Amino acid sequence: MKKTVLALRCIDKWFHDQQVLDHIDFDVNEGEFLTLLGPSGCGKSTLLRLIAGFDVPTSGQILINGKDVSRVPPNHRHVNMVFQNYALFPHMTVFENIAFGLRCQRLPSADIQDRVDRVLQMVKLENLKARKPHQLSGGQQQRVAIARAAVNEPLVLLLDEPMSALDHALRKNMQLELKTLQRRLGLTFVMVTHNQEEALSMSDRVVVMSHGKVEQIGPPRVIYEHPNNLYVAQFIGETNVFETEVLAVDGNNVTVNIEDHQFVFKTRVALELHQKISVLLRPEDLRSWDNSEVDDTKDMISAVVEQVVYKGSIVDLVLRTDKGTKLSATQFFDEDDENLDFRLGEHVWVEWPFGWEIILPHEA
Repeated sequence: MKKTVLALRCIDKWFHDQQVLDHIDFDVNEGEFLTLLGPSGCGKSTLLRLIAGFDVPTSGQILINGKDVSRVPPNHRHVNMVFQNYALFPHMTVFENIAFGLRCQRLPSADIQDRVDRVLQMVKLENLKARKPHQLSGGQQQRVAIARAAVNEPLVLLLDEPMSALDHALRKNMQLELKTLQRRLGLTFVMVTHNQEEALSMSDRVVVMSHGKVEQIGPPRVIYEHPNNLYVAQFIGETNVFETEVLAVDGNNVTVNIEDHQFVFKTRVALELHQKISVLLRPEDLRSWDNSEVDDTKDMISAVVEQVVYKGSIVDLVLRTDKGTKLSATQFFDEDDENLDFRLGEHVWVEWPFGWEIILPHEA
């Protein structure tokens, strides 16, 4: 059974007359990589500061290993935080930066040497321990910051946008490296980011936030493929939305009209006759064919190519249906269609594998 190391219970936070966190309630398991994901101003950084102890909740409890630490100061919480700019001491070497917290605890020198050497080996910086921060790359500085926090053996390691200062190429490399490092260290990570790709590629679970509330919590694949609502679906990746209504209900099957075509879909949610719904399709789920490639267009939607973006292994298309709906479609090069030669203004037929659509009740 998974052990809960961090529990948030009905957390509310107000700044004067403005509520920034509204009834936040979830658990974090030992050894888990959990990411708080949302746009700027959604409350994710405020929540991280509450967990760290830099601020206190207006109401609710923060439990670490079952102990209420809601009003316990940061240095008594057994958590550590890695900041956006890493906050390394520029005049200290890598070794001295990592050893700083242990020396503040007045540990014996032999213990400090052993623990720092051990964590340096884990983050693969043992050959750079005599360097100063300015002599390191951005990725190496990040590893020093994580090692400085990890050497204190915290129950939870908090990361506030830890890769925001890195360039795109280094950021992608560090995503994989950070996840590998987390597994190697065996620590519980709670990370804040507004980068969807980052959250999906690194996390065991993702907490999607909006306006101080939790919209959905789950593994990345569940969040992406089975969003709870339209906000989550549109925030996590790109999606096409058809607004329609239920024409008939037969058990778990519903009949709907999309672009003057009737479709029968299976649904996971209970829907009523004439209920307004949103039918969602990811760009990578759409398939586009020219007139020479199709015989039966009964279950296909007619569209025109408005934009073609070549990206090496894929081609992104912007399509416009006969009813004026704008669609995004991602086409992959494969042995069945090696050319993917689409032209502006070309007429195409659009389809998708039935069952891949996401059906949600309409949101006003």
